Amino acid sequence: MFREFLRTHLEAREEYANLKLTLVKQDGSHKKTNDRVSGFNLGKDRFIKKVLDQAGFNGLCMRHCTHYDEWEAARNFRQKYFFDKIPMADPFTWTFDHKDHVHLILYKGVEIVGYAHIQLWPEQRAAIRIIVIDEQVRNQGLGGHFLKLCERWLKQQSFKTLHTQSSPNAYKFYSKNDFVEMPFNDPDEYESDPQDIDMGKIL
Repeated sequence: MFREFLRTHLEAREEYANLKLTLVKQDGSHKKTNDRVSGFNLGKDRFIKKVLDQAGFNGLCMRHCTHYDEWEAARNFRQKYFFDKIPMADPFTWTFDHKDHVHLILYKGVEIVGYAHIQLWPEQRAAIRIIVIDEQVRNQGLGGHFLKLCERWLKQQSFKTLHTQSSPNAYKFYSKNDFVEMPFNDPDEYESDPQDIDMGKIL
């Protein structure tokens, strides 16, 4: 859709070309490296979203948090839906820079509507630490779709089981998505809420 929009809208095509030339001058290495995404790629993000919005894109896609806006959304989801309820500042932002912690966001069109934090464990096991959909777009099946995208990505990375500690309110959601009661066996031995229910599924 992005490509076809540029092909049929000369002004947008020229704006994109000029933006890329500007970004190349600002960021000498316009290539993705192993440990970062260049300013060249980050700088195109808002223009691409603008064009997709104008083109009417309204699909769902999951992405690793990469852009500044995505990391800010991750922080906001975590604080609003989890740590404000305690209340306390999020003590786990260190996981944003840890190789065993994966932070994912769900887009609906160009809007971020969901967030997930997955921890990668030894022995091809993984755990959902957080998965949440923005309350304004709940009850549309987005949570189940997001969970399936997370599972598909984990299977592609050769993970065999996915675990969670479900609150009583979330138990129905996980059961609906084929989770069963299963020992959590957290290798980090973090203390859990006594009301939480250990669940999991084989991927």
